[in-house]
Amino acid sequence: MIDRSVPPAGVVVGVDGDPTTLRAVGWAAQEAGRRGLPLDLVQVLPPSHRPAEELYPPTGRALSLLDQARRIASDAAPEVAVRLSAVDGVAGPALVTVSRRAHLLVVGARDLAGSLELTLGRTLVHTMGHAACPVVVVPAHWGPEDRHAGPVLAGVDGSPESHGAVAFAVDVADRWQARITAISALPRGTTDAEDDARRRVLAEARAGSATTHPGSRIHEVVRHGTPSAEILAVARDRAALVVLGSRGRGALVGPLLGSTSQAVVRAAPCPVAVLSSAAAARWTSPERVWAEEGV
Repeated sequence: MIDRSVPPAGVVVGVDGDPTTLRAVGWAAQEAGRRGLPLDLVQVLPPSHRPAEELYPPTGRALSLLDQARRIASDAAPEVAVRLSAVDGVAGPALVTVSRRAHLLVVGARDLAGSLELTLGRTLVHTMGHAACPVVVVPAHWGPEDRHAGPVLAGVDGSPESHGAVAFAVDVADRWQARITAISALPRGTTDAEDDARRRVLAEARAGSATTHPGSRIHEVVRHGTPSAEILAVARDRAALVVLGSRGRGALVGPLLGSTSQAVVRAAPCPVAVLSSAAAARWTSPERVWAEEGV
């Protein structure tokens, strides 16, 4: 149950003591400014006597840490209203609860050389797989000078999550006035008929955004190879953002991310937005679902 007395969230950043958090704050502040939304800086604290997953004003060390993040946000986007909150509970589920009221949830990524779960922990894996809004992972090496430097990439495989990814990518690209590339990968050695079928999948994904963004132009690319490797190869050409569904076509439903999402988040040179099934549903039918939730 969400406490309806709390004002609806704008762009939410999960803040902890790791320096990578501060890069995420800068990215999120700039994005909140572009969207005309407030920025919510949230720190998750261990469970206590307080009701679980209920936001409250921070004090003590939490307030000090969040104040530091607020200064970085003000430097990045002085016009954005910043709110500070703490919440008690297990980090992953607490952030998922907050995401139900958010437009975006932004987190910082540590050095991800190795298994995503081992290097980043279950918190981010759980959050990306279950959050009700897109989760943007800002890499540890990202800097403000890299902002909006290239196209927005959307990974497409025909799954409902990838349709949501395209819808979100088109919205972002429209706000940033950036190019959009929808990319799909097939195994090497596929037939012409399989290529044609995948291009129809890309066209279907593009058509879903035509009514909300009629002026958008999506460059469609079909490549041959491992999906994560092909997406990363295109992303390395100065992409601004990669957008993916948390689980692709054929992926098992479970607590973990699909293998493509894991690999791209781990190695991407730019921020990566991941949409869970719930987040994809909000972006393929935003007026209906968001209205029901009061976001």
